[in-house]
Amino acid sequence: MHTTRVTVAILAALLIALCHGCSKDNPADAGANTAPNASFTVDPPSGTTETLFQLDASGSSDAGDPVSSLMVRWDWENDGLWNTAWSATKTASHSFTTVGTKTIVLQVKDSGGLTDETTGALSVTAALSVSVVAPNGGENWRAGSTDTIMWTSRGDAESASIDYSTNGGSSWLPVAASVPNTGTYLWLVPDNPSIACRVKVSLVTAGSVCDSSDANFAITSFVAPAMILVPAGSFTMGDGVAYCGTGQHEVTLTHAFYLDTYEVTNKQYSDALQWAYDSGYVRASPTSVDDRLDGSTEQLLDLSNGDCQISFNGGVFSVDPNKDDYPVIIVSWHGAVAYCDWLSMKEGKPRAYNHSTWTCNGGHPYGARGYRLPTDAEWEYAARFDDGRVFPWGEQSPDCSRANMKYGSPCIGSTAPVGSYESGKSGLGFYDMAGNVWEWCNDWHTCDLGTSAVTDPAGQSFGSFRILRGGGWTNSGDQLRCATRQDINPWTMLPVVGFRCARSQ
Repeated sequence: MHTTRVTVAILAALLIALCHGCSKDNPADAGANTAPNASFTVDPPSGTTETLFQLDASGSSDAGDPVSSLMVRWDWENDGLWNTAWSATKTASHSFTTVGTKTIVLQVKDSGGLTDETTGALSVTAALSVSVVAPNGGENWRAGSTDTIMWTSRGDAESASIDYSTNGGSSWLPVAASVPNTGTYLWLVPDNPSIACRVKVSLVTAGSVCDSSDANFAITSFVAPAMILVPAGSFTMGDGVAYCGTGQHEVTLTHAFYLDTYEVTNKQYSDALQWAYDSGYVRASPTSVDDRLDGSTEQLLDLSNGDCQISFNGGVFSVDPNKDDYPVIIVSWHGAVAYCDWLSMKEGKPRAYNHSTWTCNGGHPYGARGYRLPTDAEWEYAARFDDGRVFPWGEQSPDCSRANMKYGSPCIGSTAPVGSYESGKSGLGFYDMAGNVWEWCNDWHTCDLGTSAVTDPAGQSFGSFRILRGGGWTNSGDQLRCATRQDINPWTMLPVVGFRCARSQ
């Protein structure tokens, strides 16, 4: 009996010893090991590129191990590359820099080395954010000008609004209540130079502002050219008598446009030229000004000509004494076009002209947003508005009281200050559209325009000569008729040729 009890005790001890340290992972275990169950949650289930997503794998489980002993790792983009090392910490956070549907992979490992994987998807969209872009390539606003507010935004919103404040004030004044999320807006800048200005663009969704951005600028002095709005409409082009105006046809202009009240003056051209030179857009010497935009080297102004009233010395342009208000002369067609583009760039508007091809807005001048030369049809329409008059002032024959012209002998014998002839003013209020200087137009010249009705004519796409309009101080009689159309080589620079600018509304 004693021996039997000892034997049983020894066998029991051996069994205990054999099973000591056994686990469910050991083949000697009474039951087979089972893999863990991977599970996780994401908060929030969707977001933006600025969202920090919270991931929680504490809902994972295992039949033999407590959750605390399970190891986890994460693959954020389901690309087979584990972005984290094994860790007993069940929570993680991650943000995404790109948009789209993201598939996240969680892998869970138990103490026996068995693993389980699961995936979860979330949606990432662009963050709602907006930034104001500096106007004019980083320059300041210009008092009294129409300047471009530009902004970019990320994310989807219903609309954006624009406001401004001045001199650090906390009160915001409205510019536009509803504009696209990203885009541009033409703003009439307050005519109040030397003040600080903040412009704010705010994104709006569900009726509430969700993000906003503002930028600080100064408003500086800028004198915009005096212009008159010419309404859209139709007229008969040609009067049956004038040179290259004997043919008549109906013309419809569907775009209203602005046209300079006066011919461009020496002072205006010199000031713009100084800005262009300082900005690197032209080359200059005491004898010539040449273009530098788009690879062009065209001569713009012949400073060596004795009739030119603008000089260049030591990097500075100046106007001859008492000649500020006289029309600029000795300027080529390219020089007139360049001035229009300088004006556009100074105001933050896109250039109308390509200086490689010298086309206006790709051959569609009426759609140009910047300053440009008037088309042949626009010039005549503005001069004859709105009764088809023969001369800008009406039907009366020209004389020295109405225009600086040749009346037997020249009235003056040279140019006169712009706006000198009140009685020669046109029906809309334009000065010097007859006499003083011929004016460059945008079109290539062709004498016969035919008799068919046309809409928004832009002229020929190429040619040898450009259109001149209005007559000069050496001309008389029929040459001053509104319908007279003259032609000249675009490289020609004469003391009787100047220009005025136009801009589509």
